[in-house]
Amino acid sequence: MDGSRLREYWDWVAENSFHIRQSRPTVSDIYYRHIVVSLIEELTSGLWWRILKLDAYNEATSTQYGFHLLREGRDLVLVDISAGIAGRAAERAMEKNVYGSVHMIVGDFRRLPLRRDCFDMTCSFGSIEHVADYQRAFYEQIRVVRPGGEILVGVPNIANYSMRMLFTKILHILGPMRKVTNPERHFLPSQLLSMAKRLGLNSLVLSGYHLFPKQLRWLDLWLDSRGRNSMGKSRFFRWLLKTFTILEKCHPFTRNFAEMIIVKGVKRGGQGRELRSLEGEVESIEMLHSAT
Repeated sequence: MDGSRLREYWDWVAENSFHIRQSRPTVSDIYYRHIVVSLIEELTSGLWWRILKLDAYNEATSTQYGFHLLREGRDLVLVDISAGIAGRAAERAMEKNVYGSVHMIVGDFRRLPLRRDCFDMTCSFGSIEHVADYQRAFYEQIRVVRPGGEILVGVPNIANYSMRMLFTKILHILGPMRKVTNPERHFLPSQLLSMAKRLGLNSLVLSGYHLFPKQLRWLDLWLDSRGRNSMGKSRFFRWLLKTFTILEKCHPFTRNFAEMIIVKGVKRGGQGRELRSLEGEVESIEMLHSAT
């Protein structure tokens, strides 16, 4: 999907997604946010002040990972191809009273309109799998972070025990998923790690997040969109969320089978110049995947 069609689609999502229209977080929104913020604190040094996050969808909804990374003195830049989603994220930033520390850019994250080496940390959580040239988006995250800076990239997990990939394909065929997201590529942990190594990152750490079954997450959002907070009121549902949270945080091996996998790497000193020559490598990887 080219840039103009991608922009049109996500502008349509901004107008039609029930998740974006929700005025308050659901109980699973709170779980999702808690897990991601905790994982970032676990995987990174925290010694960063300028943060780039690809896409503003989370911030346009009630999960809002990026806003919860802000501390005194930190700045967050969000890049989203949709002016509608970016606008909604800006409204949420004002509601959270963090607007002064949040900077919106409407643009394609495969060609970031930003100079190299200008961020301390870049992150994406379920972003690059939405485009066919996902390697380019990964490369761009590396290009704009300073040497010694940290990069986090999270993508859907093929090895997810609740068969996320199968169910998303079924829901796309039936139609309901088209109002929330476009088709997504899923990855094996080895594929994500291999891509990070090929792009030259050091100190790699592979993990995962969101062990809770995706089907129950969808059910929670769907019921809430119809004005029914039955999942939030259910003691059993809250017990399930708590149980999966404990499993995920206390037993890291379970993350290999979570909904999402994530790789954290560090940009080595002097890598900025080398990355220019990697542009050809990224393009050749894309050609290889399109051929297969």
